[in-house]
Amino acid sequence: MNALVNINGRICDPEEAKISVFDRGFLFGDGVYETGKALDGCCLFLEEHLKRLRRSANKLQIPVPLSEEKLTEELFRTARAFGRKDAYFRIVLSRGVGASLGLESFKEFKPTLVIIFQPLSEKLDFLRAHGIKLLTSTVVRNSSAAQDPNIKTSNYLNSLLALQEVQARGGEDAVLCDSSGNVTEGTTFSIFGVENGKTLLTASLEVGILDSITRRYVLELGSKFLKVEEGFIPLERFKNCEAVFIASSVREIVPVREWDEKKYNLPDSTTEKLKLDLKTEIRTYIREHVKYL
Repeated sequence: MNALVNINGRICDPEEAKISVFDRGFLFGDGVYETGKALDGCCLFLEEHLKRLRRSANKLQIPVPLSEEKLTEELFRTARAFGRKDAYFRIVLSRGVGASLGLESFKEFKPTLVIIFQPLSEKLDFLRAHGIKLLTSTVVRNSSAAQDPNIKTSNYLNSLLALQEVQARGGEDAVLCDSSGNVTEGTTFSIFGVENGKTLLTASLEVGILDSITRRYVLELGSKFLKVEEGFIPLERFKNCEAVFIASSVREIVPVREWDEKKYNLPDSTTEKLKLDLKTEIRTYIREHVKYL
């Protein structure tokens, strides 16, 4: 089974998973989502994912139809039906189905709740060991004055355009800068630099980036043996770090082997230590939290 889907409580195979063409998520990207990873039958950092889902939904005034307890039960029920201890999961909440195509209507909707489980990519271990090739996109990250980056919206056009553009130039993934040339984040990841083996650099939330769950863990772990600097960091300073890595919920920490014209020597001791420290944090979480299998 390649994937399993739960739509408003009904679990089905992907071929049977259907929503209305009048669903606002389909029509306008009018919805929010969370993506996470399960290991050893445990959905990692689930409480934080569910809280962020609710915060995102509240900002769009989309009611979450289930309490966190009930949503966890539904997630676990889907995971058990999927039957794998290691998996990728996504929770999607749209405003729901409207009676017309108009953008102006916001009331009297019944939200659509979708939960998807699928296998983790077999390439993740290879990626974490051998690194990723990044290119800086010509697409500029949306200004936080135009769109709140902490609404984890289903409308991912900004990142999609950036990824399309850099893949056409031979990159594996994209880094986006703001209109002043400061590094923000990648398409679906936070980005960090190690400067002189002593300083951990990353864009601050004020630049207009997602308050990433994995980013928070990396900063907490890094602060134990490095000076942490968050701010408006120009592209050239970032690229000239001795090591660069990305981080996300599913990929964890992945070293950057090449960014634009610059190549980095792998492995880097600081990045490797943070990778191991994050693994330890994950093992501790798994040990202390409820499993679905």
